[in-house]
Amino acid sequence: MESASNEEMLPPALPLATLIGRELRGGGSERPLVRYGHSGFAKRGEDYFLVKPDCLRVPGDPSSAFSVFAVFDGHNGVSAAVFSKEHLLDDVMSAVPQGISREDWLQVLPRALVAGFVKTDIDFQRKGEMSGTTATLVVIVGSP
Repeated sequence: MESASNEEMLPPALPLATLIGRELRGGGSERPLVRYGHSGFAKRGEDYFLVKPDCLRVPGDPSSAFSVFAVFDGHNGVSAAVFSKEHLLDDVMSAVPQGISREDWLQVLPRALVAGFVKTDIDFQRKGEMSGTTATLVVIVGSP
């Protein structure tokens, strides 16, 4: 019952469309509440996820906050999903130049995502293992 009272203290969850609409109209919140959860894991245990809601583009600067959520749907074993979970975000972020402005960071992020996925894939292939994974990575950037 204690968790129910904690739930009541949180603001009500809003549909993503409502949040996007507010952003488009200029009425977005500075730090919207992000809720997440997981369920329905495969019995074979080949699926993994990554949840990092409090990343900082600039260490110590809360205005540079962003969140990362990823799902790794492994097949033919867990190796590729585990490897991707452990390396993909670092590979993406290492492709982003340090010390750039928020606007520049947003501009280079799409190429960094491609570079990170490619690097993770090549590095895993070099291991010579036969498993695979489908990866979905979402980056949510806070307002300026």
